[in-house]
Amino acid sequence: MRHHGEGYVDGIDYDHGLYRELSPAQIAFSLLLKGYRPPVVGPEGFHYAELGAGHADTSSLLAAVYPHAGFDAVDINASHIAAAHRFAKDACPGNLRLLEESFAEFAKRSDAAYDIIALHGVWSWVSAETRAILLDIVGRTLKPGGVLFLSYNALPGKAAQMDIRKILLEHSLAGTGDWPDRIGKALSFVERVVQQGARDRPETAGLVAEVERLKQRSANYIAHEYLNRDWTAFYAGDVARELTKAKLSYAAPGLMSDELGIMALPAESSALTEEADPVYRETLRDILMNRGFRRDLFVKGAERLSARERSEWLGAMRFALLVPPGDMPQAIVTSGGRLQLQKALAEPLIAALDEGPRRLDELAAMPSLAEHGWQAILQGLTLMIGTSHVAPALDEADEAACLDSVARFNAVVLEHGRMGGELRHLASPVLGNGVAVTKLDALFLLARSRGVDPVVFASDQLSALGQTIGDGTGKPLSADQRIALLREHERSFSTTRLPMLRKHRIA
Repeated sequence: MRHHGEGYVDGIDYDHGLYRELSPAQIAFSLLLKGYRPPVVGPEGFHYAELGAGHADTSSLLAAVYPHAGFDAVDINASHIAAAHRFAKDACPGNLRLLEESFAEFAKRSDAAYDIIALHGVWSWVSAETRAILLDIVGRTLKPGGVLFLSYNALPGKAAQMDIRKILLEHSLAGTGDWPDRIGKALSFVERVVQQGARDRPETAGLVAEVERLKQRSANYIAHEYLNRDWTAFYAGDVARELTKAKLSYAAPGLMSDELGIMALPAESSALTEEADPVYRETLRDILMNRGFRRDLFVKGAERLSARERSEWLGAMRFALLVPPGDMPQAIVTSGGRLQLQKALAEPLIAALDEGPRRLDELAAMPSLAEHGWQAILQGLTLMIGTSHVAPALDEADEAACLDSVARFNAVVLEHGRMGGELRHLASPVLGNGVAVTKLDALFLLARSRGVDPVVFASDQLSALGQTIGDGTGKPLSADQRIALLREHERSFSTTRLPMLRKHRIA
């Protein structure tokens, strides 16, 4: 087992993936909801850094969606950055700088000044010395009024997983063979240990579910999540106090599903947290919800908006539906309890958004929604954003400004997928964010752009990649059966997925 100088696992790449919560539109909504002024990310331009960017999938997509902005993606892994360079050369409009540097090397640069810095999947997986370097970088390069997105393993929820991590690490260290083989054997051993532990100590039975979750993840994910040299979980209040050294203060959750957990807390629990100061309050909430992972927004020189400023800013924001109307749940289960989406509000709100993106003020003025009031509509939108059924959208000017760069980005993603690439998100000029697509979705879209039969095209491309389609028992389908099954998938895609992709101006 080898580690880079900052403690990262070497010799096995991290998984590809898009983190939608890192989008400026999503960050702005979270801050506005809590009454803080977000960074200005309009046509005049802004600067964004993703530190520990991996393959830079998120930065690459955001660079296409915000062609007027500048993006820096920093990662120590040379293979990650090399692949990102090859992709960005064709896919991005020249506003993405990819830097193969350690954080210590990046800290020596003097040309950095950012409106947004993202540290996702970094803070808990580096040493205290490296966190001090990151704190210095953020303190020096984040502009006044700028925002830091920070994710980390949180206590108390992550405490039980420390046992799993320790066994995985020790067993992998003692193993032989390549990474996937060692990790597979280590995971099998962990499973035996936690099953025995659940029999001997019933209070540890929850670890069985965590091992089952890990069995569905790739060896790449497990290596980078659990086998770095450093792995630390923190209480939220301790992180917040540490960041005051860089003049940062906690402002809001970085993911709306975390906000829903807070909204769902029983009244008695909420009352307890209100007795604490804002920093200590976050620790109490984590204890009450047993939260094990946090995504937080910190602001440098946080500026509170007046009630009128907040409502005007929120009222001007557009929102868009992410899923077909029939996919919306009525009950929402969160870490803090259950929330109910009121049918009388949800149905007209979903119907209005199904017609296209709408501003909050526009929604509140509609006859079908006016009786509910502006605040109730905002709460309904917040619930739907927290369940990933609705998302903040770009305004019309920003949407129009990125049409060409988004079309270029998506064309390259689809072509990369045809050649076996692992990117599974396309950019939406409506959302200012990415939308997940399956391999078949991507092949059907590429066929349509070429004007050929999607089913025949998908079948040919899968064959060229050496991928077979089975009958569920492992037995490959015949050519006719394969075409029939793909035809069924294409009909489903055309009636469900394709209409939404068109609404998001992806297809």
